[in-house]
Formats: sequence, structure tokens, C-alpha cells
Amino acid sequence: MQKNKILVLGSIAFDYLMGFEENFINAVSINLEKEEFQSTVTANSRTQFFGGTAGNISYNLGVLNIASVHLFGSVGKDFKGLGYKDHMSQFNNIILGIDVYDNLFTAACYIVNDVKANQMIIFHGGAMEKCTDINLKEKVNDPENFLYAINSTQSVEAMTNFALQLKDLKIPQIFDPGQVTPLFPKDILLDILNHSEILIGNTYEIEQITQKTELSEGELLKHIKAVIITQGGEGSTLMYRDDRGEIYKAKIPICKPEKIEDTTGAGDGYRAGLLTGLSLDMTLLDSCRLGSVIGSFVIETKGAQTHQYTLDDVKKRFYENFNYLPQELEKM
Repeated sequence: MQKNKILVLGSIAFDYLMGFEENFINAVSINLEKEEFQSTVTANSRTQFFGGTAGNISYNLGVLNIASVHLFGSVGKDFKGLGYKDHMSQFNNIILGIDVYDNLFTAACYIVNDVKANQMIIFHGGAMEKCTDINLKEKVNDPENFLYAINSTQSVEAMTNFALQLKDLKIPQIFDPGQVTPLFPKDILLDILNHSEILIGNTYEIEQITQKTELSEGELLKHIKAVIITQGGEGSTLMYRDDRGEIYKAKIPICKPEKIEDTTGAGDGYRAGLLTGLSLDMTLLDSCRLGSVIGSFVIETKGAQTHQYTLDDVKKRFYENFNYLPQELEKM
């Protein structure tokens, strides 16, 4: 029986998007000599969205409804009251292994956009900081049935702990350090890379890893099977070594969306497509192309978990953009 369980680790958070009808520059007073700062921003709108890397990845896996998804993390007393639990529970293929802390709030990201598209961001970790206390060995009873785990962005300590636990459980892992990449020490980065099969990150994050480890992109492939570099509107690049030791490099273009409303969470959609492709035993290249397809649906609505699509929609867009359909996807 083919393994089809996916373990998703990372942040679970509320995103609060607000608008400011002026330019931040006109609302800020800074005295560098006295190290004084003052700013008053009156937002004219506020919208709450469900977010976080693990939440976004899991949502897309839920919409696809192919892999069996196990989402682990730590949340606060507002996780149920503000609707996030019910939102995730709508999917019959998502199992929530969530620790709830009634004395804390779920992680939250407050984002204010001004008229020039400048952003002011405040992040509160809240209950997410408790992820360091999670013991995967107590939550996973059948590690042999897990195809992959994705160890995505949260604190360095939590990601390090999870990498070691996944190694002990012998669950293949995808390392996705994201925004906290600069905080990883060299020795820990190398250790996690040696325990992982796939590294994924954007251009800046992969550059940070090559600089810290003093390894070229090609040399990274001596520690890991594949490197995936996401490049926003320029698509993504897949690198891996073939059986002869030659480095194989493939460019994956973006898939054309019907419209662009909000790019938030597109990378997490890509990761969900990648994991789904792997769960269907598609090639790594086809799985990355599926990631591009799913990412294109995410940007068609505001918020990272508001879009919908069907498997037929996915097949249609894959064929329209790549002129073929992988047999593993075709027979679904």
C-alpha cells in the first residue's frame, strides 16, 4: 500500500490586514541622534484571515483532498472562538494534532498597507512559542506510513527539535526555513540539511544558506537530494543530482492565473502542490509543476485560505500551461 500520509509542521496564525490612506513617511517622526521614534497610523479597514505557513499548506492539501494530512502545532484560546478550528475541520482528510493553550493567544500577524504599498508588520508569536514542547514521538504512532513531513517556518528551536525527531522517526523531511533562515547557526543548518531530503526556499533564503554553510548550490546537493528555489513571478528552479552524479537543473514557469488579487500564501500553495504530487508518486519535476499550478489559484483571492478549486480545475490549468498531464494526475 502506497504511503499517503503527510505531516505538516509550522506556524498557525491569524493575519490581520489593514489599510492606511496616506503615506507612512508622512506619519513617522524619527530623531536618529536621540533614538526617538513616533508614529500614529489610523487604519481605515481591517480584515481577518486564517494564515501561518502550516495552516496555509494544510488548507490547500485539504482542498485537493488527496493526501492524508496531519497538522501539528500550538494555538491559543482564540483558535476555536475565531473560527480557525471549524475552518480546518471542514476537510475530512485533515487530522488536527493541535495543542491548545487557554492562557495564550494564537500567533497573529498585523499588516498595514499604505497608499504606496509600503507595509508595516507586527508579529506576535503567542502560543506558537510552545511548539518547542511538542514531542512528535508521542503524537505519531505509525511513522512508517508517512511519506513526507514538511518542517516549515517557525522558531529555530522548534524547527531544530522537529528535524531531530523526524530523523529518529525515520520520516523523510522537507526543510523549509523561510523567514527565520538568517537566524540559523551554520552547524545547525548543516545538521538539518543532512537529515533532510529536500530544501525549499526563495532566492534570498537559499543565498543565506549558501553563505552561512560556505557551500555552493551544487555543493548543497552533496548533503541533500534536491533544492527548490521559488522566485516569485519568475517561477521556480529545481536542482538535483542524477544517478551519474550530474547536476540536473530545471526551470518551472509560473502558471497564469485568471486574475491577481493577493500574492500572500502563493508559496505555501506551491508547497501543497509539491507534497500532493509526491503523494501521487509523480516525479519531482512534475510535482514542482503541480506546485506552480496550485500557487496560481491562491493569488486569485485576497487572503491565503479563501480560494477554492476542484481537481478538474487543477488538471485543466496544468494542461493549459505545460501541454500535457502526468498520468498519475490524469487517473485521479
